[in-house]
Amino acid sequence: MKHPRFSPHRPTPTERLIRIATVMAMTGLSRAMIYKLIARGEFPKPIHPLGHCRVAAWLESEVTEWIEARIKAAKH
Repeated sequence: MKHPRFSPHRPTPTERLIRIATVMAMTGLSRAMIYKLIARGEFPKPIHPLGHCRVAAWLESEVTEWIEARIKAAKH
């Protein structure tokens, strides 16, 4: 299941950026599995708010949408 990338995505004033530890806690996935899914196009890509690769963050809404889609797919 390919993850649709919303482009351009402009965060709403209430949008939060979350770091990898929060993404792992929300999804129950390991860091390695998250990056494998990203490489396959099956998980939202992180953004780099400081303009370099050492700091990555995800839009909380995209991670939440991914979780909701997985739950919906599992029920059908």
